[in-house]
Amino acid sequence: MIAAGLLVLAVIAAGATYVYSTLHSAGRMMNQQPGIDERLSEVLEAREKRKPFNVLLLGSDMRPWESESRADTIIVARVDVEAGKVWLLSIPRDTRAEIPGHGVGKINGANFYGGPSLMVETVSQTLGIPIHHYMSVDLTGFQKVVDAVGGVWIDVDVEIDDWRAASHSPGYRAKNIKPGYQLLDGEHALTYVRSRDFPDADFTRMRHQQVFFKALADQMTKVGNVLKIPSIVREMAEYMSTDMSMGDMIDLASALRDIGSANIETATLVGEWRSPYVWTDEERKAFLIDAMMNGRSFDEEADPEDSVIDPATISVSVRNGAGIEGCAAAAAEILRQAGYAVGEVGNANQFVYDETLVVFQSGHDMAVQVAEALPKARVVESRGMYAFTSDILVVVGKDYTTWNTADTGQ
Repeated sequence: MIAAGLLVLAVIAAGATYVYSTLHSAGRMMNQQPGIDERLSEVLEAREKRKPFNVLLLGSDMRPWESESRADTIIVARVDVEAGKVWLLSIPRDTRAEIPGHGVGKINGANFYGGPSLMVETVSQTLGIPIHHYMSVDLTGFQKVVDAVGGVWIDVDVEIDDWRAASHSPGYRAKNIKPGYQLLDGEHALTYVRSRDFPDADFTRMRHQQVFFKALADQMTKVGNVLKIPSIVREMAEYMSTDMSMGDMIDLASALRDIGSANIETATLVGEWRSPYVWTDEERKAFLIDAMMNGRSFDEEADPEDSVIDPATISVSVRNGAGIEGCAAAAAEILRQAGYAVGEVGNANQFVYDETLVVFQSGHDMAVQVAEALPKARVVESRGMYAFTSDILVVVGKDYTTWNTADTGQ
């Protein structure tokens, strides 16, 4: 959870007059972290300047004596630099997910199997959205940030006495926390955000993390803490791994230096526990993703008249990326029958696509709607890798063979 807090720390730090040199040195250190694997740059989507973007935030559960870890805290942050708002979507670590190359497993296992790059791939595939940046912070860094700002005031809702929350450090004892409004130092705050000793386990923990982050965001806007932040960011660099550069941090600072809890939306992917997984409520997930990607509150219902775009106003190109004769024509016919303005139908440059892709340059909501009209498809952002002049490009993959022929009219 502290990774989300550090995103705000870095933003506010840039508001200080001497931030350039501080972030310049911190940025170099962050990008040299051993936690960043070579494939990360390949799986992260390029983002457009002044456009909203998504950051995968991880809290590592790696102990000092370990060399590999699973992700203890998983959050996707949607940052809108123009609106000065942030959306935080927490993902239960036991969420059932398809991990590329490893089959079905708990989503946090992706970090163990393949590090940041596989974690980014898995989360992006699970949510159906692009991931533009990555940030991970370990437990020592969490404590240092909280102590550096003088602790964080939290209205604790329930007594917490959980020895497991102390398992990050040999000989360390978790701090008992009584209910009530109080100032939590680093060790107590770590117990507060790590404890899952509740009837619903991770779900209360994720709620506590969201409460903590909002409180931290409010506290960081105080003048005294703003002045401390450049030195905090510099000190924290050794505890974090990220692809974000000094320039990325400066971009954030221009719009988010005064962010507080009122500008932060928080939600959690809910689901049903069926051992050993949390099976995601797909309908609720779709609602939350739609709200986040379209700049709405997580509590705000979409206007039914605005949620569906007239298919006739969406131009679509369709290409055969599987090398299966007739698959592009079949997909084009499905879309025509659904009312979409289908133009170009032809072959992709290569027949190497395993799955059907719905590609957009701008207009994620249009892409989602087109994908829903097909038997099977995944939405991806173009990021300059696909050349097309229509609103949407559909590349039919080899999963075409799994389409129900009764549904495709073949």
